[in-house]
Amino acid sequence: MPIPNRPRHAALQFAGRAVLSAAIALVLLFLLLLGAYALPGEPVRANIERSVPLLQEEGLYPEFFGFKLFQMDNYTDTIMLFEAASADETSPLQAMMTSTAYNVDNFETLPDDLAAYLDARAEGKNGADTGLEPFSYARYWHGYLIWLRPLLLFLTYGQVRVANYLLFAALACVLLWQLGHACGWRAAIWFAVSQILVSCFFVPRQMQFFTCFAVAYAACIWVLARPRTPDSLAVGLVVTGICTAFLDLLVTPILTLGLPLAVWLLDSRVREDTPLRRCGVVCGGALCWGAGYALCWASKWVLASLVTGQDIIGDALHQASVRTSADTWHGMELTWGNIIRFVWDTLSSHGLLIPLLLLAVICIGAFVLCLRSREALLRALPLALTALSAPAWLCLLRTHSIQHGWFTWRALGVTLFAGFAFVWQACSLKSGVGRVGRLLRR
Repeated sequence: MPIPNRPRHAALQFAGRAVLSAAIALVLLFLLLLGAYALPGEPVRANIERSVPLLQEEGLYPEFFGFKLFQMDNYTDTIMLFEAASADETSPLQAMMTSTAYNVDNFETLPDDLAAYLDARAEGKNGADTGLEPFSYARYWHGYLIWLRPLLLFLTYGQVRVANYLLFAALACVLLWQLGHACGWRAAIWFAVSQILVSCFFVPRQMQFFTCFAVAYAACIWVLARPRTPDSLAVGLVVTGICTAFLDLLVTPILTLGLPLAVWLLDSRVREDTPLRRCGVVCGGALCWGAGYALCWASKWVLASLVTGQDIIGDALHQASVRTSADTWHGMELTWGNIIRFVWDTLSSHGLLIPLLLLAVICIGAFVLCLRSREALLRALPLALTALSAPAWLCLLRTHSIQHGWFTWRALGVTLFAGFAFVWQACSLKSGVGRVGRLLRR
């Protein structure tokens, strides 16, 4: 009897698990979203109507502390509320595929447009009779409505923010406890500091900011619930990629890849033989996450095209091209030289350039001085790869990253968390003090 080819058998078994998990996740999310669209519209619109004064008072882009990186985005959240309000204009499936909102030519009037739409619906009119222009975000799944629309049956938008904060706090507390238990108290501190540095305290305030952080924290909790083998981690990342594409509006999706990878690398219960294999897990996990992400997004393009008869695939591919390789943005040619100059000038205008350059020089010098050994650097390399995932993502979507830099920058929460861990594993204060002592004795 021939001996089975074990590596091939293991690969087929992994592929089967990944495909089955992906199919179950996608079908479950689809049914949950369809159910959200099937909910009654009247109580949802009643609570949205009570929410409009808050949006009108705050404006579309409220900014805290006079700092652009603390700018909020009521514009996108208002579109989300529009979609929640219009979900019963057609059948749940048709509404789910078209994802329709309304406005006039001037986007700055969007909260007023929402109020006009709600008034018209209260009079028994449909969106087409309001005098507003419909526009569709059919290329996205808009899965956040699984959470948002049921809440709007009972809560106003301001109260939904409170619900977001409660869920966010619960996820963060569970994750910090798990990190302390499985990875040590230092990892919990690194995580908390990294998230505070990307202003996570503002995240639950905006529905669109909240989604990726919630998915990322939930994925980390799953990773740390028990020791995960590389194959289990990879299957989990396929599902995480699907959930991210389904729920997110291209805000900070790389968080849902980088944070789970980082906590897996830090889990003291996981034993991988060599740094090279751990680097392989990072690269393989990224490919699995990307496959799930692309599969989920592309499935919406195909399904929406079939249901609506519109060229959703063409629109989606055009938008992807714009966000990754557009030639200009606001009149600026998007060469790397111009992008670097743009960042340089932006930091200079805020008085941050010189302090950041000095900090970078000090950090590089301290890193070299405190490096434990070449072997320690090699062991920490998988964390360095994980830390680089966020800058790589921001560069890949360079147009989108610059255009929406006031929220895309929070993706650097991965770089900070994995970076802190990388420095700790590669460096030692004792080594630095010893080298300084030897230099002084010469």
